[in-house]
This record gives sequence, C-alpha cells and structure tokens, in this order.
Amino acid sequence: MRDEKPLQPKFWVKLRPTLHLLGAVLVLFGSGCFSGKKRDAGLTSEPSIERALEALRNTPSGRQVTDFLHKKPVLFEYSNTPGRCHKFSLRTGRIFLPRELKDSDTLLTLALARAAYIYRLSALSGLEELVSEEEEAGALFQARVAVELGLTNADLARDKSARELRSDFCAYLMQGSGAAALAARNEALSLEPDCQRPLETLQSRKVWLDDMREAINNGSFFQLLYERDRARVRKGIITMNAAMKSEAAIKAMPTYEIYRYQRSFYDDQSGVFSRIERLYRDSLREDEAWRRTNRAALERAREEFSGCGLP
Repeated sequence: MRDEKPLQPKFWVKLRPTLHLLGAVLVLFGSGCFSGKKRDAGLTSEPSIERALEALRNTPSGRQVTDFLHKKPVLFEYSNTPGRCHKFSLRTGRIFLPRELKDSDTLLTLALARAAYIYRLSALSGLEELVSEEEEAGALFQARVAVELGLTNADLARDKSARELRSDFCAYLMQGSGAAALAARNEALSLEPDCQRPLETLQSRKVWLDDMREAINNGSFFQLLYERDRARVRKGIITMNAAMKSEAAIKAMPTYEIYRYQRSFYDDQSGVFSRIERLYRDSLREDEAWRRTNRAALERAREEFSGCGLP
C-alpha cells in the first residue's frame, strides 16, 4: 500500500503566498531596511539632519543618545536667526541647529551630537533653562563623537568658520577634558544674546534656590519669580506673553493656596537641581572612563591634529 500525503486544506494553500510575503517583510525589518531614516522621521523633516542622526547612531557613544531621542522625541530644525550655535526651545519641543552646517555632514553630526546630549541632560533632570555645565558636558561628548567619527583636518578645512570647533577639539586632545570644559564654560558665559547666552551656572542656580527658600518667609517669593521670568524673556527662552500669563495665574490664586504653591515650587526646583548636579558628575565620570578605554583612538587623533595651536 502506497504512502499517501495528507491533503492540505485549500485555505492554507491559498494563504501560503501571503505568508511568504509576510516573511519577506519581516526579514526586511530585521535587516534594518525600514529603520534608520524612517525611525528618525519624527525627529526632523530635514534629510541632512536625518543623515546626521544616522551617523550619530552608528558611533559607539551616540547610540545611547539617539535611543533616548526616540523614547522622548524632540524636533530638530534649522535656525532662521544668526549665530553658529544651537538654540533650545524646550517648551515647544524644538532644537535649532545652525543652517550654515547644512552642507557639511560631519560638522552637522557634531553639532547635533552636542545639542542632543544637552537635551538628554535637560529632559532627565527636568531643567527648563540651560546651565553652563550642560554645555561643558555636551562639548566633551561632542569631542568623543569626533574621535569616533575619525574627524580629520580636511573636514575642518572645508569650512572656514569651523575655527571654534577646531580650537575646542584641540583643547580636548592636547590639554585634556578640563581644558575643553573650561573653553565651553567661557563660551556659555559670554554675552551672546543670539545664542541665548550668557547661561546660568549650577552655582547661580543654587544661590537662586536659597533665595527662594528665604523668600517664602519674607514675602518676596513672587517678586523673585517675576524677575526670573523677565530674565528668561530677555534671553528668548519664553515670550513676554507667556511671562504675563504666568504672573496673572499666580496673582489669581486664593490666599490659602499660595503657601502650598510656594513650597511645592521650591521642592520641585530642589529636585531638579539635585538631578542635574548628579547628571553632570556622571557625565564627567563617563568621559574619564571613555578616555581610559580609547587611548589608541585619542593618540591617532593627536597625530592627525599635530598642528593644533599653529596658525
């Protein structure tokens, strides 16, 4: 008696081509054909910034930052105002990059890396206004990414306005992280309104917090809030309309809610300060660890930029 193959239901016979197609689609997904730019579509509408995001994601240090961007998205756009610097509008969920870098994939990737790292610190801490320590940490991260990308003299020579980046990178390579952080701090504290500078420091934030605590008891709490909002308006962080709305909302509070609001505001800001202080310390330790494990890459970069300091 011959062995007979079991009859297959017509349903499965008809479904087989569909299953084959589905399998092919899954293979494409697994190979990354639908990743990359598609994943970055929610972060920017600019093809050049999409390329920068992909380049950053492909570096050892950049993966963690780009993964965070997908968990807590922000929109990257080109700035329409002057200044070769990033600008943050955290309340609207936007970060503006220098338009002048649009045609330089490498320099754009480095500008994006710095801004994205700073955004991550702000988002994790809850800080609504940048401090110079975030710029310092961002500058160190940018330098690490530059080493991992294999930045060359030729990359910077193509852009005559990259002198500041070259100076910062040379400081990181030749003088160490401390010198690079100091250079970033000096830039952050310089008077440059187009770049939302000068920034505050952790120390000035601590002084402000101490003043707020005292103000709860001496009746000057809302005056300090008013002065803070006016300073933010001058820096372009918030609009005058937003400041006026905030002031009106506070003035409309019932008396019995005012003390509770003051305590809640102070406690929230104290928590933010503690988190950003810890994140800043962590970023410095992260940089130290990276330098220890990437000595060979640093040495190659020093050879490439052996002319640092020369005109």
